[in-house]
Amino acid sequence: MSNEQKSDSDQHQFWQMVMETFKTSGLSVRNFCKKEGLSEPAFYAWRKKLTKNDEPKKDSPKDNKNSSAFIKVSVPQNNSAPLELMLSSGNSLRISSGTDSQTLTNVLSALCEAGLC
Repeated sequence: MSNEQKSDSDQHQFWQMVMETFKTSGLSVRNFCKKEGLSEPAFYAWRKKLTKNDEPKKDSPKDNKNSSAFIKVSVPQNNSAPLELMLSSGNSLRISSGTDSQTLTNVLSALCEAGLC
């Protein structure tokens, strides 16, 4: 293994550890980077790189330029039971029957921007 490959592997491992530490820190990115002495742009670049590595390679909607980011669904109006969505990230989202469509749209957009769906 060349020094350059080893360096890339070491950096990859380092940034994976950084991301795990960040997830449990409860801090904002800015405060976390300041506390740990890290560059914010490097943090965001590595988070994006590591997130892309974690995404499924086959049948990913992001790979298909013609696919929509959202799937159109209709919610029954007379049902008082909450709706639960299972996101591709493994997280679930519970939506009460009284949630208006604009709020739901905003939440789903934010989740997609964060790479959680």
